[in-house]
Formats: sequence, structure tokens, C-alpha cells
Amino acid sequence: MSSFKISNSLLGDRAKVFIIAEIGINHGGSLNKCLEMIKLAAKSGANAVKIQTVDPEESYLNTTKSFIEFKSKNFSDNQIKKIIKLSKKLKIIFFSTPGDYTSLQRLINLKVPVIKVSSGLSNNYPLIREIILKKIPLIISTGLSEKKDLIELKNYLNKFRFKKISILKCTSKYPLPIDEIDMNNIKHFKKIFNFPIGYSDHSISLLTPAIAVSKGAKIIEKHFTLNSKLKGADHKISLEPNQFKKMVENIRETEKILGSSKLKL
Repeated sequence: MSSFKISNSLLGDRAKVFIIAEIGINHGGSLNKCLEMIKLAAKSGANAVKIQTVDPEESYLNTTKSFIEFKSKNFSDNQIKKIIKLSKKLKIIFFSTPGDYTSLQRLINLKVPVIKVSSGLSNNYPLIREIILKKIPLIISTGLSEKKDLIELKNYLNKFRFKKISILKCTSKYPLPIDEIDMNNIKHFKKIFNFPIGYSDHSISLLTPAIAVSKGAKIIEKHFTLNSKLKGADHKISLEPNQFKKMVENIRETEKILGSSKLKL
């Protein structure tokens, strides 16, 4: 799939909802496990897979839980090339979230077709500017943003004429209780931003993403794992392959139910 077609999907044209299997660091630093996860994500109906590319030495103090969590889970350039090769073979889009400027440059050099900016970096404007100047399709999560932060982000993005941007509603709580999702506030995102709106889900519900689609979400991101009982920060909020497949089926059925907005007999 060409980068042009990718950007069309991200820009929310009349194509189907773009579904991302967020592998993150659930591969545990194992290339073989990551490749297996990509195969299963493709089989489960995902349009894309995403990992996190982070240099823990640059991003975290070595006394923090985050440093311990990300240590030894960063792939080399050659390993990422193998991931890209398999993804192309399976016709699934591979991309990544850089945790720091050095990691971003690596992803740019590897010609990753999309860049995701995490909630924690959604106000890192030098990082965002670099992505925009390289004209790489960009997805930004907003889990740590108040309304004033969203407006500030909008004003910054509007300084550029770059349109290949999507914004994800997100709540940075793991796991996210369903009574704190507040899916109705997607309407505020649609009013603030002149970009397609998506939803990054941290709940363990299979229904939540379909509801987001019914509210107008054009992108769905959901954490993906081989086993939700494995040790690690994200496994407990991730869907296993069969669950992910069911979630995709719910989304595709929702699209059919929504149908057309035309009035007709």
C-alpha cells in the first residue's frame, strides 16, 4: 500500500475505519514474538500494527519504572527492516511512536510511512514540527490534554498547511473504567479540530471502539497481546487475537448499520 493511499485512509475519506493493533512493547524485546504478533494482528483484521520506539537512556531517568519497563525493548534498525518486510508481505501497515527525538530520526531514516505522537508528547512541538516538515502522515493522541491544551495544539497545527494529520481522543488511565470514557465528548474534538478524529482505547471492552465509530471516529487504536496475563504494563489492557478479531467484526458491523445518511424508501 502506497503512502498516498495510507494518507487517504488516515484523512478519513469514504474508506472504512482504520484499525490499529497497538503492539507497543508487548513483544518484550523479542523480534520473533513481534513478527508472530504482526501475523496474528493481520489475521484478526487490523489495517495497521504499531510499536513504540524509545531510547530509554534518553527518555527516562534510570531510577524510574518507565526506564525499567522500556529497557531492552528497543529494536535495531535491521530488526525494524525485517518487521517492515513482513508487514509489506502481509499487506498490513507498520508504523511506530517515537519516544524521543533520536528515535524519531531513526524512524524517518527507515521511511516509516506514518508517525504516531503519544499523549505524553502531544505538546512537544519541536518533535511535531519535525514530522510535519518531513511531510509524514501524523496521528496525535490527547490523553493528557485539557480543553485549553487541545486548542493550543489546534492553533499550532494550523500554522502549517499540512493536512495529513489525525487526532485521537484518549484517556490515559490503565485500564480505563467504562464510566469514565465519556464518548459523547468526541463531538468537542470534531468542533475544535479540522482533522479526522479517532479513538485510542484503554478500556478492556470489545464494544467501546464500535461506539466510538458510531460517534464519528475514523481511526481506532487498541492494544494487542498474545496473552493478557503476561507481565508488563500494557498486557492487562490489551486484547488477545480472538478478542481483537471480535472487536474488528463489531466495528465492521457498526459501519454497515450506520450506512448512508440519505433519506430514502
